[in-house]
Amino acid sequence: MTRTIRAAAWLTMVLSAAPALAQETQFEADLRREREHIAASCGAFDIKTIGGCVYTLATASPFHVALGSLAPQNGFAFGLAFAEHYTPNEAWRLSWNADAVAAPSGAWRSGVYMKVIHTPATAGIAVRPAGSPAPVVSIGPREFPVLDIVAQTISLGTVSYFGPPDSSSQAGRAIYGERQSIVGASAAYPIGGAGRFAALRPALIGGVHGRFVNIRSASDSSVPSLEQIYDEQAAPGLTDQRAFLELREGIRFKPSALNGRLRFNYLVSAQQFRTSRETHASFNRWSLDLQHEIPLYRGVSSTGPRAFNGPDDCAQTTGSPACPPVQWSRNRQGTIALRVLLDASTTSEGNQVPFYFQPTLGGSDLNGERLLASYEDYRFRGPDRLALQESVEHVLWGPIGLYLLAEQGRVANRAGDLGFSGMASSTTVGVTLRAGGFPMVNLSFSWGGEGHHIIGAMNTGLLGGSSRPSLY
Repeated sequence: MTRTIRAAAWLTMVLSAAPALAQETQFEADLRREREHIAASCGAFDIKTIGGCVYTLATASPFHVALGSLAPQNGFAFGLAFAEHYTPNEAWRLSWNADAVAAPSGAWRSGVYMKVIHTPATAGIAVRPAGSPAPVVSIGPREFPVLDIVAQTISLGTVSYFGPPDSSSQAGRAIYGERQSIVGASAAYPIGGAGRFAALRPALIGGVHGRFVNIRSASDSSVPSLEQIYDEQAAPGLTDQRAFLELREGIRFKPSALNGRLRFNYLVSAQQFRTSRETHASFNRWSLDLQHEIPLYRGVSSTGPRAFNGPDDCAQTTGSPACPPVQWSRNRQGTIALRVLLDASTTSEGNQVPFYFQPTLGGSDLNGERLLASYEDYRFRGPDRLALQESVEHVLWGPIGLYLLAEQGRVANRAGDLGFSGMASSTTVGVTLRAGGFPMVNLSFSWGGEGHHIIGAMNTGLLGGSSRPSLY
C-alpha cells in the first residue's frame, strides 16, 4: 500500500514539474504549488500521514489521481485527471477538466469538460439621504449562468438485459457491451426578477448533444450474449445503431421554505432524440424530478454537486479552486430526503425507443445512481419509469455517515401503465464517507422482493463536482 502511494505521489510530482522561469505563468505557478503541496503531504510515509497524502493525490490541482467505480459490473477504474481555471476578468470564470481512467475488466472512460461561468457584478453601493429607511434586501444563494461543453467516450464490457418490461425475468438475463461517445453543450440560465417568482430561484435549462452508440457482443461465456436470446422486437435497436442528435429543454426551481428548514429541487425537462428514419428509433422523453430535503439541523449546507464545478473540481466557491478540508469534528449533520422521479417516452407511429436509451431500475444504473438497490443491476428496463425514494442520513463521526433508504418503482412500455400499485420495493441501510473533496464512498446492504444486494462504490467525480453526462 505504501509503495503504491509513493509511486502515485512520484508520478503526480513529475507531471506537475515545471522549469523555473524569471516570471511564472499562472499554469506554471499552479504546478509549482501542487509540487510543494504533494511534497509537504507525502514527504514522510508513515501511518499518520498516509490519509493526508492520499487525499492530496486525489484532489490536487492541476493534476491528480482519478479513481472511481464505472457502471455496475465493469469494475473500479484508475487514471489521471487534469483541472485548471482561468479568470480573464471579473465577469467570467473559465475551467477545464480532463480525465482518462481504465478498469482491470477492460472498461474505460475518457473525457474533456469545459465550463464557462458568467459572474455579473452585483449592484453597487447606493447613497441615500440621512434618516431615510434602508431598503429591504432578500439575501439568498447566488447562482450564475453556466455553459458546459463536453466530449466524452465510455466503453463498457458488461451490461445486463433482462428483457422488455412485460416479460422481464431473472432467468432471461443476457449481457452486452456498449461504447458511447457524447459531444455537445448545455447551459443553465437563472431567471432574475423580484417577487414570489424570483423566490422560486428558477433557471432555464437547454442543451444539444450528439450521441454515437455501438452495441457489441459480450465476452463472458457464462452468460448468454444479448443477440443470442433476444431479437429486434424484444430489444429495439439491437441490430442497427446510428448517430443521434439529442435536444433538451427544461426549467428548474430551487426554492426553500420555513427559513431554510425545507428545501426543494424541482426539474421539469423534455428531450428529443433524432436519428435516421430507416432505424425507426427517434423518440421524445419527458422527465419530472422532484427532490425535497429537510435538514435536521439549521445551518447545514448541501453536499451535492455545485454547478460551477467540473467533475474533477471540488471548489466551494467560484473565486477559489481549493477543495474543502476533511472535517473530523463531531458536528451534528443530518437530512431527510424525499424524491419522485418520472420518465415518460413518446414515439411516432412505427418507432420504438432503443433499449440502450431506456432508463433502468435495480441496483445501480449506467450513471451509477441507485434505484431499487436490492435488485440486480439494470433489473427492470423500459421506456417509461416511475420511482420513489425516502431516506434519512445522519453523520456518525467526522466524514462517516449512516443512512436508511426506502424505494419503490416500476417500468412500463407505456406511460399510461405506470401507477403506484404493483410497484417493486427495496430497503437499504448503508454507510457513506464524505471526506472534503474526496470522491464519496458508499457501502450498502439492501433487501427486497428478489433477495438482497450488497453494493460498494466510489463516485467517479470529486465530492461537490458536477455530474457527467447521462448515458441515456
